[in-house]
Parts: sequence; C-alpha cells; structure tokens
Amino acid sequence: MARNKRTTDVILIDETPFGTPFVLALAVVAGPDRHAMHRIIQAETVVGRSPETDFALQDPLISDRHISVRATGNLFSLVDLGSTNGTLLNSQVVTEGTRVRLKNFDEIELGSTRILFVANRFRIEPIPSPAYTE
Repeated sequence: MARNKRTTDVILIDETPFGTPFVLALAVVAGPDRHAMHRIIQAETVVGRSPETDFALQDPLISDRHISVRATGNLFSLVDLGSTNGTLLNSQVVTEGTRVRLKNFDEIELGSTRILFVANRFRIEPIPSPAYTE
C-alpha cells in the first residue's frame, strides 16, 4: 500500500531551532491540492509532482522535483531545483539553484499552487488552567 505523503508525523530535527521544539509545515492555500498539508520531519523536503517526492502535488504546472525546503539548525531555506515554470517567494522570483531564507508565513508559488511555510514553536510545559469557581 502506497504511503500518503500529504500529511506525516512530527519528529524533532537533530538541532532543535532556538532551543525549543518547532512544528514546520507546508500548507497549500490555493491550487489543485488546496487544503493539503505536509509536516516537515527531516532536514530536507522535496516538493514536486513525482510520487517519489516527500510532498507530491497534482498541479500539472509543477515539475517532478520542483523545490527543496531545508532546515539547518534555526535557519530554513528554499531552493528551486531547476523547475520548468519557476518559483516565486513572496512574489519575488527565486533563481534556480539559489538558496533563499524562509520565514514563518512566507508564501511560495509553484505553477498555479500557493503554499504557506509555517514554522511555529510549541510549548513543552502545560498551560495552567484557570481555577474553576462557581
């Protein structure tokens, strides 16, 4: 049975960013795969149309191996892997092979697909609940 690559479990990357756990994800907000989400669980995640990529999308305007998203310590970056139709990051052209920094809620455009990069910290300690009074 083929593994669904649209959602995966969260694991911690060896070098925890900023000393606290992060949830890293790619969320499709427009295009044929709208509402698909992929949690980034490894140092490099390849996005493309091929089922062999980490996050496979159905947009016919996306290349088989379109982009790579990389996590190195507390820095996150995107590289266009030589896509046919190019990549935009926050409406700016990403030059093939050039590594550009990603920040929380950056918008990535591949073909007719728009993806948000999400990098959120989460708490380790439980949030205290308010005392219940009647």
